[in-house]
Amino acid sequence: MQRITKALERLHSITGITLTLTDGNGSLLGTWPFLGRKVFPEEPCAAAIMDFCLQKRDALHPLVSFLEPGFLLGVAELEPDRYVLIGLVSPYVHSRAEVLKMAGNVIQPEHLQQYCDLLLNQPLVTLEKMKDLICLLGHTLGLDVPEENILFVDNVSNKKLGVSVLDQSLFEQREEPEAHVPVDFETAICAAVESGNRTLLERSLLAPRTGRVGRMSQNNLRQEKYSFICLATLVSRAAIRGGLPVETAFNLSDLYCQRADLLTEIPLIQNLVFTMLNDFCGKVREIRKQAAVSPLIRKCLTYISVHLHEPIGLEQLSRHCNLCARSISLRFNEEMGMSIPEYINREKLLEAKYLLEHSGYSISDISTFLNYPSQSYFAHVFKKYNGLTPQKYRNGKE
Repeated sequence: MQRITKALERLHSITGITLTLTDGNGSLLGTWPFLGRKVFPEEPCAAAIMDFCLQKRDALHPLVSFLEPGFLLGVAELEPDRYVLIGLVSPYVHSRAEVLKMAGNVIQPEHLQQYCDLLLNQPLVTLEKMKDLICLLGHTLGLDVPEENILFVDNVSNKKLGVSVLDQSLFEQREEPEAHVPVDFETAICAAVESGNRTLLERSLLAPRTGRVGRMSQNNLRQEKYSFICLATLVSRAAIRGGLPVETAFNLSDLYCQRADLLTEIPLIQNLVFTMLNDFCGKVREIRKQAAVSPLIRKCLTYISVHLHEPIGLEQLSRHCNLCARSISLRFNEEMGMSIPEYINREKLLEAKYLLEHSGYSISDISTFLNYPSQSYFAHVFKKYNGLTPQKYRNGKE
């Protein structure tokens, strides 16, 4: 046991990646960094170990799972009844809202901020790097684990999804013996992604069109996968032109292609097409919003996003940016068109709306998360800006 903990401690100190040691029931035996049992609930750990066993994996055959919204979780058996969970990590940057959506149902309210900060500050890790880490850990402990023994499972797309009218329409169009889909269609999709315009993307996807995708295989499933890879290539380049960092675009494209490769049903691949297009489009949109401001203000925005559940003011931002409070305040107002307190308040209220719509947290909990002095003050501010009390807003969304 001491040999295992030493190896995990060393791996975490080198990589900065979160590691969790559990037994076969998902009970925590250690975490790196140390955050305690309350922050890491046992239920998700137990579910990960159960999935490992259901996939019939063992010490020489680790598992990497894909979890929405784009996270990788490695699971390896180190010795009988001793497992390590590697991650969650991702090959690209996520917004705080994405992390909240994923963590909100499993992390206790009082630890949600701490867990979100942990995920937001994880290093970026591709699927290939994850496999390398697992092989390295195995080698350190005397286990010879070839990379080809590591199974990659998409736990999202493997779920049976209903075929929407749009999906069925696309399938039927591809089966019809018509001319190829006009290049205008691909151009419109790429233009929407390049501009980060989801409205334009939706309009382009729903617009009537004729033609079919070129036949690249006589096998319909393989044909769909080839088409997916072609589209992923086009869209990733469009995203790069739109400002998405090259490595982020390529890693995102690789991950979606790997997900598509695992699928065995055409409708699932078609559903993944729309998920991929929206993901690329949304990330370009975020990048474009950030690019409109100076590096100094972008640094402020990132700090505010990560520390939204803490008291944030000019003093903290001044320390973080190594600039006097007055200079930051003036620059922020000039570039953002609002003061720092106004921006922080806006972001808190946006997160409050998200939590009211998508989580079961009480209004009191949400008020505490967002560091309001009292629930009544939170309700007052929320109503002032949204025209409804938090409770009425939540009722209206149900």
